[in-house]
Amino acid sequence: MALVRSLGEILSSLSVFIRSYNKSIDTGSGGLLRDIILFPMSIAGRLLSDQATDVATRQYLSKSTGVQIDDEATNYTLERSDGSVASVTVTFWTITKPISDILIPAGQIVSTLGSSFDDPVIFNIVSNMTISSTSIDNYYSYDRARYEISASAIGAEKGSVGNVGADTITVITGSIAGITGVTNLNASVGGADKEDDDDLKDRVRLKRTGIGKNVPNGIRGYIKDSGFLDANAVRVEDSTSERCDGVDLFVIDPYVSSTSDTFIYYSSRDRYYLSKRPVKDVTSVVSSAVGTIGAAYYDAYIDNSSPLRRSKYGQDYIEIRTASAIPDGTSFTVTYNYNEYIYNLQGTLENDNNNVFTSNYMAKRAFPLSLYINATFTLNTNADIASTRTRCRNALSQFMSTYRLGDNIQKSDLTIVLQEGYGDFVVSAVDAVVINSFYLTDEVGINYLPINETISVGPNQYAVYGRAVLV
Repeated sequence: MALVRSLGEILSSLSVFIRSYNKSIDTGSGGLLRDIILFPMSIAGRLLSDQATDVATRQYLSKSTGVQIDDEATNYTLERSDGSVASVTVTFWTITKPISDILIPAGQIVSTLGSSFDDPVIFNIVSNMTISSTSIDNYYSYDRARYEISASAIGAEKGSVGNVGADTITVITGSIAGITGVTNLNASVGGADKEDDDDLKDRVRLKRTGIGKNVPNGIRGYIKDSGFLDANAVRVEDSTSERCDGVDLFVIDPYVSSTSDTFIYYSSRDRYYLSKRPVKDVTSVVSSAVGTIGAAYYDAYIDNSSPLRRSKYGQDYIEIRTASAIPDGTSFTVTYNYNEYIYNLQGTLENDNNNVFTSNYMAKRAFPLSLYINATFTLNTNADIASTRTRCRNALSQFMSTYRLGDNIQKSDLTIVLQEGYGDFVVSAVDAVVINSFYLTDEVGINYLPINETISVGPNQYAVYGRAVLV
């Protein structure tokens, strides 16, 4: 390991060396030699010493494995991640109107279908959910013409295998009286494998290069250490900045929490602002006087236009329609989902007792995009289309998992990944990419993008899933 020497030590050593060579030379404080030559040389020496130390540390890190990396990580208050389970909201449904309560029990197992190439991915229901026959009309979905109830579920095992696409969780283990089927309207998120040596090395390097938290790598390292999957700082001078001052700090936060606000209703009042933001969606409105208010009698506005959108300061509110029949002066309660981690992060950034953060940071929720990739293949005569499609999807999914928030995706990279999807085919061309959002569709603003050379995944978007379509 390189010896780190302070500026004073280097300056003193240079002075001693010159005095030993010629004692008549004045190297004292205020002397011309010291100010014009020795001091600048000492600064250069310190910079070289810093660089030598950094190179030595990087060389040590590159050769380290296992426990050695763990030990090095502790120097930066880092620990190897054990991985995490995926989470998802599943929807149980029935076509037939229930005439009695239906219980979805905690621990109920649901899963993907699986195939000869892939085992089913298993999820467990988190808590009891009940379809109440006394208010059965509240569970009817006019869009899908069936009765539905949503339930939170988590993966049975840790790992990225739990990150599955929308409408893939369709199997109920056993049976639930009165329930016809189950599905997941959105993709599952949050599943992560146990951190391997290379990933932990990357985090140590990120911590070192961004040890000053107010540089991009520094704030990214700090946010990832705080439990988020990734972060991207967009400064005001960047073309994608949404504010006229400060830094937009986009974070990947797949976790949502439920909370409630209670208001007093007055017909003369237009808006009721929700206290915890950013809000993902409103799940129910219940009046103390008339009971549950159907979605047809209120409007939820999730801020998607102002520079404060998807942050703690977003203007998220609801409006109650007069047709709701809520009496003036009575209370009603709004239950909704919001990003608690982002809400708390903003408080941490603003209440920095150590004055570490010198920039005006605003934490904002990034959102995932699914990429549907059209590619033209030439298959060998003995190639199986179904297995080829499965291998390509797996290769793309792994490829997408390497991308960081705000990265671009190159056409040439997609072609290489598909070509390496193992074997019995040749990729003639990657024709097009369709970008859809698993949720928050209005935030995307684009549904189809012809591919030229680069697909720009913006600073507030990240790619989470790739699906190959054989043409």
